[in-house]
Amino acid sequence: MTRIARHLSRLAEQRGDFELVSFSDEDEADVVVILCGCPRACVDKKEIREKAKRSLLVAGESIDRRPVLERDLPSALEQELDKILKQLKE
Repeated sequence: MTRIARHLSRLAEQRGDFELVSFSDEDEADVVVILCGCPRACVDKKEIREKAKRSLLVAGESIDRRPVLERDLPSALEQELDKILKQLKE
């Protein structure tokens, strides 16, 4: 999960069309990315999802409960995030 978090950080810096903020921020975010190391996704809770208009769950080797090869997780997450960001702009 650390690899994915670093990837998101670099991506935010490169793209400039989104920023990473602390989960404790009081403002509602557009997207919350929930990173869970295990497939059980115990952190996937309603109160976390409600912090944003949309959410993306990375749990074990899946994104939003769809299987993804471990090596492809960063790029698959990037693609999903890109889709959401485009939808939010419409």
